Amino acid sequence: MTGMSTAMTASPGGTWHHGTTAEDSAPGPSRAVLPVLMYHSIGDCSVPSFRRWEVPAGALVEQLGSLAEHGYTVTSLSDALANPRERQVAVTFDNGFEDFVTRALPVLAEFGAGATLYVPTAYVGQRARWLEPYAERELALLDWPTLAALTARGIEIGAAGHRHVELDVVPPAIARYDVTASMRTIAEETGHRPSSFCYPFGYHSPGVRRIVESAGFASACEMGYRIHRRSRSRFQVSRLIVGRSVGAADIIRLVTEGHRDAALAARRKLSAGWRAYRSIRWRLGVETA
Repeated sequence: MTGMSTAMTASPGGTWHHGTTAEDSAPGPSRAVLPVLMYHSIGDCSVPSFRRWEVPAGALVEQLGSLAEHGYTVTSLSDALANPRERQVAVTFDNGFEDFVTRALPVLAEFGAGATLYVPTAYVGQRARWLEPYAERELALLDWPTLAALTARGIEIGAAGHRHVELDVVPPAIARYDVTASMRTIAEETGHRPSSFCYPFGYHSPGVRRIVESAGFASACEMGYRIHRRSRSRFQVSRLIVGRSVGAADIIRLVTEGHRDAALAARRKLSAGWRAYRSIRWRLGVETA
C-alpha cells in the first residue's frame, strides 16, 4: 500500500503495533465498542448467487491497508474481547473455505493481522453441502491437518456447529449435541479447545445461547449488522458483513458507523416471523424425510 503513514510490525499474537500517525487524532471506536468484520470466501468467481459472500483478494488488501493507515489493531475475536484497545477491529471468516489459506492468509500475514476462522466440524475436508442450493460452484473446505497448522500460525479456530443446522428451530437435544460435538471435535483434531462459537446462519435464541455457554465457549457470534457494544452479552457478538464493493474509505465508515442499509435494519425487526417460518419448514422436512 502506498501512503502508509507509519511502519507496521506484528507481534507473535497477530496484532499490529504502530507509532504516532497523522490519523491518531482522528475519531475512532473507543474501548466501549468493538467492530467485528465478517468474511466468508476470498475470491472472484462468476456465480451470481455466491458473489454476495465473496471478497476479491485485492479488495481485502485495500481494506486491511486502509485500517492499517488509520492506526487500527486487527486481531482475532477472542483476543479482541480479552484485551480491549482503542481503534481495535476483530476479523472473522465463516465456514473454513480452502481459499482462506490460498488467498486470505497471505494478506493477513502481509499486514500482521490476526483472525478467527469458524468451521462446521462435520464437513471439514469435504464440501459446503449446506450451501449447494444457493451456490452452483464447488465449495471445498479445509482439512484437519491444515486447520491444526493454522493454530500454530496464530489463527484462532472457532466452531460453527457440527452439522451447520439452524440451532434455534431444532429440538434442544439436537442443538446441544451439535454444539458440544463441534467443541469436542476441534479440541481432538487440533489440540486446541475452541473459545468462540459462530451460530450457523447467524440464528440463535436464549435457549441456544445457554447451550453454547454451558458447553464451555467464552463467546458466540451472530450477524447483527451493527457494531458490537462490549456491554452486550459475549454470546451475542454482532458482526458487520464485508461486501466485495467495500473500498478503503468504505471500510473506515463501516467500523466507525456500522451498516447504514435500511433493508438490514428491517431484517432485524422481522426476525421473529422468520424464525416461525423456519421452524415450520424444519418440522415439515423431518416429517417428509
